[in-house]
Amino acid sequence: MINMDLNIFFYELDSTFKKGDIKEAETLCLKWMDDAQKETNLPAVLAIANELGGIYRVTSRFEAGKNAYGIAIQTIKLLKMENTEQHGTTLLNLASVYAASGKNTEALRLYEQAAEIFERAGLNNDYRLAALYNNISHVYDEIRELDKAEINAERSLKIIESLPEFPVERATTYTSLACIYLKQKRYAEAERNLFTAEQIFKAQSGRLNPHYAATLSAMGELYFHLGNYILSINYFEQALELIKDSYGENISYASTCRNLAQVYEKIGNYTRKKDYEVMAAEIEERVNKI
Repeated sequence: MINMDLNIFFYELDSTFKKGDIKEAETLCLKWMDDAQKETNLPAVLAIANELGGIYRVTSRFEAGKNAYGIAIQTIKLLKMENTEQHGTTLLNLASVYAASGKNTEALRLYEQAAEIFERAGLNNDYRLAALYNNISHVYDEIRELDKAEINAERSLKIIESLPEFPVERATTYTSLACIYLKQKRYAEAERNLFTAEQIFKAQSGRLNPHYAATLSAMGELYFHLGNYILSINYFEQALELIKDSYGENISYASTCRNLAQVYEKIGNYTRKKDYEVMAAEIEERVNKI
């Protein structure tokens, strides 16, 4: 493939994602990566490595994701692009892999590096800074520093609400805030944010956005806390279906199975509880071997 055209790569990749075939997307990226490396086409290597890292992250192959983003970081150095917006974006992506694998200290360090780059570049009203604040919020949420989580989610929402061209990012941020409210037992505020997020996702054309699964899962948790177990099961099962269709049976799928097991225990259906616990354990074992 001489003088490869990245526009063709992104067109083919986008078409594959629209079909919901993440395995085909990985195969496509690996083929293009092989060609890019043979040609020593560093800009192409950088672009494709970032896409591969994202695929590995959502399929819970965290070491492969770190390796892909590591290639991207090294390529940035070779291209003398350190401290550029592209560098910041790649650091953000790498941090997301560390966060997803529970390495919160390293994730925060990388997020802070990315934030410094974005702020120096004047990206104070850019969706990437909004995404960064949202991701930082997730990490603080995980380590139970809920005040810091809320502050960063609100920073993200303030930016993203001024950018109407990014509805999915807006819905994702409403969901992030709702998850914080759930932990603080602020259920009315959580419900309001989740309904807003749900309406945004439902208004989008085409296939359901994979990020909608987090909203569905949060709604399942909300109604579990409110004692509406039938509605909780309904939302968790919708989340399960969307996760599987989008990413396969990854660690988020296993987590949702465990949530469903808890709900079925509450209503006394111990057979379904056991089914979901076994399913979760099998997925967790498989993911941990990767």
